[in-house]
Amino acid sequence: MFLLLFYAQNTDLYEHPDCIMKNESRRNMKRDQKTIDRRHQEMVARIRAAGTMSVEELSSLFGISSMTCRRDLQILEEKGYLRRFRGGAAYLQDAASEKNDYVLSSRKAISRYAAGLLKSGDSLFINGSQTALDALEFTDVRLSVYTNNARAASLKQDRDIQFILTGGTLKGHILVGDYCIRSLLATDVDIALLGCTGISEYGEILCDIPSELSINETMLSHAQKYFILADSTKFGKVKSMGSFTLQTPGTVITDTGAPKDILDKLRDQGMEIILVQPAV
Repeated sequence: MFLLLFYAQNTDLYEHPDCIMKNESRRNMKRDQKTIDRRHQEMVARIRAAGTMSVEELSSLFGISSMTCRRDLQILEEKGYLRRFRGGAAYLQDAASEKNDYVLSSRKAISRYAAGLLKSGDSLFINGSQTALDALEFTDVRLSVYTNNARAASLKQDRDIQFILTGGTLKGHILVGDYCIRSLLATDVDIALLGCTGISEYGEILCDIPSELSINETMLSHAQKYFILADSTKFGKVKSMGSFTLQTPGTVITDTGAPKDILDKLRDQGMEIILVQPAV
């Protein structure tokens, strides 16, 4: 059973005045997502043809801000289409397909493990991470999920999962802004499942989208316990915009390919490390 501040299976409730998201806004979100998906497809094609492209070139080509472009590239990297570098991205050639398979398998294993941590009746935060959101595909327990990830609206609606969108300004597939922050500040949950841009060589949990940094930190501070989901390719990233302020130690779930020296730095900070084995 899927809920989005209402039971989505009961169409009689769509126009209820207490519903935050009305039919029209849902249709607009779907249209926006189609536009984003088309842009992503074209972006991959352009980068494939050029080999590499800069954020400046892509922003100008698609008429989007550099922040939106970086977010697009982050999503496409998570899906295994390209590799980001400072200021741009490179297409992953066929020769790297084995590595891509490993990355995708790692993320699936991380999502599956995270799902196993959830108990019936749990409430949780999920941020804009696809790996965190994918954890819900591997569980059938009753959950209340508070998220700023608009992709939650496209998940299967046949399970006992209540989704509550934070509200806010839609940037790509992520809700941001003051309204989102105020919504999170008024909410306390059992568990937070959060993805990140990367983990630096010093063990810092990185976020390169400024508008999302405070949202992630709010989720961390309003959860009884939290789990950072990051495959091994995210380790050793260069610090960009900022890093999470971790008030209390939590847990990092990653795969067995993560570098030992950075794992040791995380342990020195009091973080627990869980290593999962990818299927490939």
